[in-house]
Amino acid sequence: MAQFDADPAAHGVTLNGPSLVQAEPVRALTWAARLALAAVSGVMMFAPWVNPVLFWTGWLAGVPLLYALRGTGLPAAFALGWLTGVLCFAGASHWMIDFMIHLKGLSWWVSAGLATLFWLYTGLAVGFACLLYRWLAQRLPNWDLLTFPLVISAVMAIFPQLFVTDFAEGQARFLLALQGVDLLGAQGLNIMMLGFSVLMFQLLQAHQSSSRAAGLGMLAGTLVLLLWFAYGLYALSYWDAQVRTWETMRIGLVQPNDPPRRRIPPPREGFTREAPEEMVASRRLAKAGAQWVAWPEARYKGYYDRFTVRSSYAREVRHWGVPLFFHDVETRWENAEQVSYNTVAWLDGSGELAGQYRKVKRMPFGEYLPAFFQLPGITQVTRMFMGDYLRQVGAGTEHMEFLAGDMRVLPKVCYETAFPQFVAESVGSDAAGKLLLFLSQDNWFGETSQPFQHRDMSIIRGVENRVPMIHLINNGPSVATVPSGRVVASTPAFSRAERLVDMPFSASAGGSFYSRHALAIQRCQYAALALLLFWGLLARRSAPPV
Repeated sequence: MAQFDADPAAHGVTLNGPSLVQAEPVRALTWAARLALAAVSGVMMFAPWVNPVLFWTGWLAGVPLLYALRGTGLPAAFALGWLTGVLCFAGASHWMIDFMIHLKGLSWWVSAGLATLFWLYTGLAVGFACLLYRWLAQRLPNWDLLTFPLVISAVMAIFPQLFVTDFAEGQARFLLALQGVDLLGAQGLNIMMLGFSVLMFQLLQAHQSSSRAAGLGMLAGTLVLLLWFAYGLYALSYWDAQVRTWETMRIGLVQPNDPPRRRIPPPREGFTREAPEEMVASRRLAKAGAQWVAWPEARYKGYYDRFTVRSSYAREVRHWGVPLFFHDVETRWENAEQVSYNTVAWLDGSGELAGQYRKVKRMPFGEYLPAFFQLPGITQVTRMFMGDYLRQVGAGTEHMEFLAGDMRVLPKVCYETAFPQFVAESVGSDAAGKLLLFLSQDNWFGETSQPFQHRDMSIIRGVENRVPMIHLINNGPSVATVPSGRVVASTPAFSRAERLVDMPFSASAGGSFYSRHALAIQRCQYAALALLLFWGLLARRSAPPV
């Protein structure tokens, strides 16, 4: 069987500047072994997303892949990376099948087929990343500690997907490792995790190489990781001490657990648009001492369409004297056209509409059609498939904050949790007293791991920006965290719930290096990748392909 051993190290030769150092010969792997290793790597990559207890597998996930890629040519590296990527995304987004079933009522087999096409596409991100890594490895030997983490992280960020894939989002329980994201964001933690895999791989290979450059690289990589965890220990202790001195605000959360509906659902039995079930729960929360109440994203409430709903909400909220945050579809006429927005409304203690936030980041296919899918002939096919799930909605244009006492509430809707730079922009340099409030509806994905993944994603956003965070999910699990990522309250998944949260906050604390410089950090990462590629172009290939 043909082998793809283009790496000099695969033939017992390592490079150390201009000299060659003879090392112990490396036994070439069969293609069956390479495929098995690539598959194991894909499974280890998705494991933390599906079960957060397995967060540690994310730190070792690159090791089998590096073994599989060792000595391969570019086509083989792409194929192995693609396999890893397909399995990674198939495991992490297995809920795509349930999504298709709830979306269009398709059979399990048809839904699985469509989901497979999605996984085959998203897996290309890892395939291209591995191809580029091997190209650099052939020209820049002994630089794997830099090239592998940076290339994998950057290519997966650049590759066109619904949102950026961050391995860091499977680390919500590993608080010590999580703290550094307030400096470099989730992408920084991605690089640390991938760098740890390279270190483990090189340690396992240490007996096969006597390269001084490789040894120095391992020492530098170890120091960087130690600094990352040392900072994590310091930051975790610092924020724990700070939070203990903060005052609290009592917040009421309502989790209605609405079933997925392709059409606008009627009110639950025994309730009306004017007096929904959430209003009854809010009344109890206000009576129990809530200083403001929030409802999650919902399919439709009728607040903006019906005067009777608006007047009933105003009367009820005025009776409690407690502000209310809720989501609804807002329909307006603009330039003689009807435009809908996904809007968060804020009713003050008198029941008046004191402010509203219109969702800025829209979900492709769910809330708008990308340009390609609006071409003649394609639009009809897309609408036939997407059905009522596709609601062409307008995009908001600005961040908003609502003042609830001394707390500055920053509302965001569902999908917007997936955009680190966007969320950081809303926090900005003036972060004192701010709280992130995410309102989501994840019932389209059924009783799968997706709502848990969405919850963990929002926890990372809170730590990145060092502000308290509440993520209220229609079907749960909802969560409230302090700036260190520690959970102060949560609700069970796939159930109705109402919860009072004593939320620690400080009117004078909040914000991070990342919240002030998120875009610059991303540009630095891309610039570093560009420099590596330029260096690779100037360098000579280490050995001809075998």
